[in-house]
Amino acid sequence: MKTTGQDLAQLRKYFTENARQVQVDGVADTVAVGYVRHYGNQFSYAVFYGKQAKPAKHYSAKDEAQAEQRIIELLAQAGKVAAMKGEDRKKGRTSFHDRQEGDVTCRSYTLTGTAQLIREALKIAFPGVKFSVTSDSFANGNAVDIRYTDGPSRKQVEQVYAPFISGHYNSSEDMYEYHREPTTIDSTGKLFRMSYGAKYIHEHRSYSPAYGFFLNSLDLRQAPTLAEQFAAFENWHRAQRYDMQTSWGENAGTYTVSSNSSHGDLERFAEALTVQGYAVRLTQIGDELTLSTRSTGSSPQPAPVVEPVAAPDETDREYYAAEMQWLADPGQDSTDREFEAAERSWLA
Repeated sequence: MKTTGQDLAQLRKYFTENARQVQVDGVADTVAVGYVRHYGNQFSYAVFYGKQAKPAKHYSAKDEAQAEQRIIELLAQAGKVAAMKGEDRKKGRTSFHDRQEGDVTCRSYTLTGTAQLIREALKIAFPGVKFSVTSDSFANGNAVDIRYTDGPSRKQVEQVYAPFISGHYNSSEDMYEYHREPTTIDSTGKLFRMSYGAKYIHEHRSYSPAYGFFLNSLDLRQAPTLAEQFAAFENWHRAQRYDMQTSWGENAGTYTVSSNSSHGDLERFAEALTVQGYAVRLTQIGDELTLSTRSTGSSPQPAPVVEPVAAPDETDREYYAAEMQWLADPGQDSTDREFEAAERSWLA
């Protein structure tokens, strides 16, 4: 029995409408909410965190007082966690720290502050391109990840973020070496030096169905010509499939590229050109595959990219089956072995 997101939403709605809510001062419903459910001599309680439709805690209790006390404990703990996260967010808003080294003011940007600078620099350099800039800390380091679709080439993006890398890894010495930024003079005439908080910066470029990774050297903010695409494809193919023969040419507006590659590269190139609106022809002669298409005089505009819709969440089958059975049968004993077994399996 599969459970969809809609089923879970109905489950939370059921608690909201049919159970008694327990509140704790200072803990908003948006942080956590708990309910006591009572059927005859049965008692159970459920706690939902935030907007979750799936109960985070769902137990049976021997009486209503015990159920309420456990809800209060869980809500109070959720309130403490929310308060701690709030303090962490406030601290994270401090994007830099200043210190004095003699007459020089040294400004050190935090990881979050560095990510914000990169985000602003990309917005100025490439207006209209949507970038996702996130930061993450891990053992012995941290990193900023830049993600975008099509847009400028990776080399163009690297030229923007490169000045914000705090150093480099020296493999021969097995150590990270920090760059020492030059000292400048600020607007007030004082000596000033900046440093940044990102050890590593990575860009992740994805491609829409109209293009492909074989066009990684091209700026895709505007639709490239066929000549640009065929040349870029050949350059990528020669670099990646160095043991394969490939060549391309143009004659009277007809572009062709041939290869004996068995990796499906020409087929993917053909699919992308088809999405762009070109009529594509593939012919096979022996081991060699040839792709050909004719220029229409102007490059067709790529089709819009449709963002995938996330699949609905699923709940453990045994748990949900037990839950639905319990809801449908108010007279069932709360200590029913099958239900408790499913409950323990779900909580584990």
